Amino acid sequence: VKEALGGPFVYCIIFLFSTVLFWRDNLTGVTAVSMMAAGDGMADIIGRRFGANNKWWFSDRKSVAGSVAFFVSAFVATFGLASWLSYTGALTTLSMNTASLAVSIAWISLACTVVELLPFGDDNWTVPIVGGVLAETMLS
Repeated sequence: VKEALGGPFVYCIIFLFSTVLFWRDNLTGVTAVSMMAAGDGMADIIGRRFGANNKWWFSDRKSVAGSVAFFVSAFVATFGLASWLSYTGALTTLSMNTASLAVSIAWISLACTVVELLPFGDDNWTVPIVGGVLAETMLS
């Protein structure tokens, strides 16, 4: 019960608010959700599979493999969704060129990767909040 009320419940709440408040008119919701879903999801999968022998020196629960998976997955998912939404005309407020968009999303992905590594707080909350706030400031 505790696990069900933890990660999955928080994920649903973040997804709901991101969809209702931000999904169609800017990249804030897309970024918040994709950082959490793709980044945090792949960090867990890859970290468990390939991270046993490459733990960070400051955490016995986090691995370099998981962090790399977080960054790459978060970047690819967010950039892919942003590009697709822009290409299809679903997102008309994006005024950045492709290179600027990629650089901004890379910085947001890196920041969220670092936040996911922090030994305090619940990354199910902190990652999408940081991703959303940075998207609101960097991608608007």
